[in-house]
Amino acid sequence: MREPEKDKEEQKEKKKFLIYPGAVVASVLSIVQARGGLLPQIAGIAVYILAGVFLVTACIFLVQDLKNGVIEKIVSTITRNPLGEKFFDDYTFRIILSTMPTFIINVAYTVYNGVLGVMHQSEWFITMAVYYSLLGIMRYHAVHTGRKISRMEDQSLVKKKELSVIKTEGILLLLLNLALSGVVLLTIVQDTAKRYSEIMVITIAAYTFYKIITSVINMIKVRKLQSPILITIRNISVADALVSVLTLQMTMLASFQGRSTMNINQMNAMTGMAACILISLLGISMIYYSYKRNKKES
Repeated sequence: MREPEKDKEEQKEKKKFLIYPGAVVASVLSIVQARGGLLPQIAGIAVYILAGVFLVTACIFLVQDLKNGVIEKIVSTITRNPLGEKFFDDYTFRIILSTMPTFIINVAYTVYNGVLGVMHQSEWFITMAVYYSLLGIMRYHAVHTGRKISRMEDQSLVKKKELSVIKTEGILLLLLNLALSGVVLLTIVQDTAKRYSEIMVITIAAYTFYKIITSVINMIKVRKLQSPILITIRNISVADALVSVLTLQMTMLASFQGRSTMNINQMNAMTGMAACILISLLGISMIYYSYKRNKKES
């Protein structure tokens, strides 16, 4: 009689085997649709989304398959260094360190939108610059405080610092929501959504799905650890992913405007409102979490 674990492993391998050709087929279909526009508008969008999901999933499975080979050797070499060992063993340190590249991207987007806003006297670009600057400030504040806390030995002081951070970031998240509301409003009123080629839209969609998947994974892991700093970083990432979904929708509707019969302003307003409500709930939950923990500690 076969062991249940072996059967599960074989089923998992079969699913992986189907994902790789599925990613190839979905990618080919999306390229054909991008060049020829053979399918109706809704079907074409579905193909692009399917291709993004398959590609992201295939990349995750590919990394898992390589873990026992090349990646395992690389990890073994890196862990010989104390900093590398800490990176792999300490989840908090890993999350804080991996947030830095995203912070750099936020700074670049802030400068880019700020310069264009001043040059073209565009309210939309200036609002986008405010949004990305707030997002960058939040990430820097959380990471900087996390690094300072990691060197502290007084646990009572550590808890106070962590709760102070999550409260401050919750307030900033609500301010960020105001900037996002401005972006949605200006997009609807002034029709300022950027238009891209279909290949670029597919790339944006794949990156958006990557953000969503990583946010969900971090949400599950952080829930078990109950660290205020990690909850803060997680919520910032979730808010960023929600805005990316909204941006993707605006971009797709603007890029395929000539072929769509949908009410673009209505859809952008509905999705924008949903994103704003969810981000507001995240900010309020962080403030309430800080209040509840402070009350419990006192």
